[in-house]
Amino acid sequence: MQHTLRLLRAAFGLALLVVLLPFASRAQTSGGVTGTLLDQTSGQPLPFANVVLLQRQDSSFVAGAQTAENGAFRLEKVPAGGYLLRASVLGYKPLRQRVVVQGSVVALGALRLASTATALRGVTVQGEKAAVVDNLDKKVINVSKDLTSVGGTAVNVLQNVPSVNVDQNGGVTLRGTSNVTIYIDGKPSGAAGGGRNVNLDQIPASSIESVEVITNPSARYDAEGSGGIINIVLKKQKQDGFNGQAGANAGTGDKYNTSLSLNRRQGKFNYFGSYDFRQDRFWSRNTTLQTSVAGGVRNVTDQISRQRQQPSSHAVRVGFDYSLTPEQTISVTVQPRLNHRLAPEDLVTNLTSYARSAKTGRDTTLYATLLGRNVVESNVRSADFTLDYRRTWAGQKRRELTASAVYSPVGGDQTLLQRQNEDAPNRLVQQQLITFQLPQASAQLDYVHPVGEKGRVDTGLKTTYRGTDGTYDFLVQPADRAEYQRDEARSNHYRYRDYVQAGYATYQNEKGKFSYQAGLRIEQTSTRGILLNTSQEFSRDYFNFFPSVTLAQNLPADQRLQLSYSRRINRPDISVLLPFANYSDPRNYRVGNVRLRPENINVLELGHQKSWGPATLSTTAFFRQTLNQVQRIREVDAEASDLNSNLVVTRTTFVNARHNTTYGLELSLNQPLTKWWRLTATGSGYRNIVSAVTGTEADNRNVAYTARLNTTITPVKKLDVQLTGNYRSANVTVQGRIAPVYFVDAALKKDVLQDRGSITLRVSDVFNTQQFVVDAYNQGLESTFRFKRESRIAFLGFTYRFGNDQPAPPRPRRRDQPSGTTTGGDLGG
Repeated sequence: MQHTLRLLRAAFGLALLVVLLPFASRAQTSGGVTGTLLDQTSGQPLPFANVVLLQRQDSSFVAGAQTAENGAFRLEKVPAGGYLLRASVLGYKPLRQRVVVQGSVVALGALRLASTATALRGVTVQGEKAAVVDNLDKKVINVSKDLTSVGGTAVNVLQNVPSVNVDQNGGVTLRGTSNVTIYIDGKPSGAAGGGRNVNLDQIPASSIESVEVITNPSARYDAEGSGGIINIVLKKQKQDGFNGQAGANAGTGDKYNTSLSLNRRQGKFNYFGSYDFRQDRFWSRNTTLQTSVAGGVRNVTDQISRQRQQPSSHAVRVGFDYSLTPEQTISVTVQPRLNHRLAPEDLVTNLTSYARSAKTGRDTTLYATLLGRNVVESNVRSADFTLDYRRTWAGQKRRELTASAVYSPVGGDQTLLQRQNEDAPNRLVQQQLITFQLPQASAQLDYVHPVGEKGRVDTGLKTTYRGTDGTYDFLVQPADRAEYQRDEARSNHYRYRDYVQAGYATYQNEKGKFSYQAGLRIEQTSTRGILLNTSQEFSRDYFNFFPSVTLAQNLPADQRLQLSYSRRINRPDISVLLPFANYSDPRNYRVGNVRLRPENINVLELGHQKSWGPATLSTTAFFRQTLNQVQRIREVDAEASDLNSNLVVTRTTFVNARHNTTYGLELSLNQPLTKWWRLTATGSGYRNIVSAVTGTEADNRNVAYTARLNTTITPVKKLDVQLTGNYRSANVTVQGRIAPVYFVDAALKKDVLQDRGSITLRVSDVFNTQQFVVDAYNQGLESTFRFKRESRIAFLGFTYRFGNDQPAPPRPRRRDQPSGTTTGGDLGG
């Protein structure tokens, strides 16, 4: 604790020192252009719009700026000559105007931009936020445009995000790479396990404003996560006065959810709150076909299980923003959550054993059938307590100091009751009781100082703490007793602590058409773990350096080219480190590996962006190499197996493979086909090479690709119809192959009650094709695992907006805003 306090004192001391550093400002030149952008209809200013000055002859870039809060802009150091001024902002038609500069400042006055609202045979197409905003360094996906996630959770949202895939177990991959870091409002969250082991079902889709996908983060971001960063930005109303929104959805198969959000902005205070409740029922069907050969005996296991999950959740979010001064704001947010899940499961296992007789030379066959029932019940309680502070300077628009602290206590319990062949001699009745506490905390300080007209220095410090305190009690009921007895050999009590201290500095600037950024992040990691039953301890301390470089070039005809490099890390967490066995599945137990080393990742990307009016095409070539990649392996445990009794037990554990290499190409197209038909298409193809674990067998490799097509049609007034198709090809693991996944979602929305209400109907996985199939192999072991969860679901919902909650002109992100800053929080530090 003292170590953490010393770091926090050092952080604030460094920030104060940086704030006081003097920077010289450059003198302005006389030649320039000034003006103010306004809405043509309302006369309201248009902040953060892009204004560029181009040569008339070849459209080459001369100068550029973004409008301030009052819509004003100023272009300086402009040589005498004739130019074309171009102003653009989302939701408005671009403005073009000829300008002649003759050695003095040209004042254009008020320039009015027309909204893209267009009437077409009774159909109104209103200018609004784009579904996908691609800034080369990251993609911002506006969830409000995605009708196919209405009534769902963050799982449904991320399934429709370009470059992202979510399997039916909730595992997230980005461009085929797992270990993706996920934040809520730019910060660790109890719902997200501090960026690890995300339970996406705890986050309702109705509370999500947008999703940011950052495939190659700079040194300003946390280095954790080999696949990149996904930031889920939650909704927060910004209109003055009282606003609110209420919604309810009902789905086939007893699925219900409701939500209510309220907001009041008055004077220096902005109060906000929301409540989400959901109660669902899902069925799933799992099959496992496994063949093992050991000791001259071939055993075949054919298992079918049917499960009925009944999750329910309550989520509350309350808080306020307070403006201490016009330049200082403080925010407080509290988010408690309660989740309960009941999941009974019925299993039928057929065992067949083939053994060749030494006397007759013939195979002898043994059959056995096991009937079992498992019941899992869990309760998870979590909360996020967040404190944020922001300081700006009116005299220096790009100067900013931010500080934040997050505390997330997470706790819960889980009971697993297993019964198998209760009336037979080989009966099995056992119970597993798990309790856990996961306290998490972080504090960070970030400072941005402008240098000259376009440059800036970013610095920051961050400290992160994650703890785990859990018990695992394994109870067995003997055949001759009614009470359970504790199995000491398979029970345990563990404690784990993880500390990460970080500091970074980056510098970026522009020179003509060329811009660049370079930075370095330093992180020190300390982990401590102990098994209290056996007093077995494990620890590790290490330093890491994470450089990042970005180079960008503006090209003629609205084009941009960007090259970026970064180094990242993926630290093994408690779920893969604990060295004791987990027998949730008695025929395939799981055990961690304390000797796992962290993964080190090098990422290189080359991106190109081209615009044709409202259409944008982005192309990104990427290369990722992961050293010491953590891979899951499954093998036969000969000591635990009893081949004479048809009992084959497998063990799943984790090892470091030598490396994993992925390289490929990604395309993203945003294209309005007509004034009533919009299209978004993304696709990627990549080569995936997974090295052998032992180094004696061949590497596993393949060419994989993904594709996503989203189309929205407005056939009649105030009615939107949306279709989304997703496809992910087969991919390889260190031990086998994952089969392709593909599905189609459909949805429609009708605005009613003078646009204050909306009726939505969506059907997920229309053709019921979504399933998860894995083929795995090892020496003496082959298996096929197939998991099918209820995925074709129809939801009918109604949303009503009251107060001042009406659609407002979009406010695009400031270009001078740090890349780690989002509408919901900051990833820096």
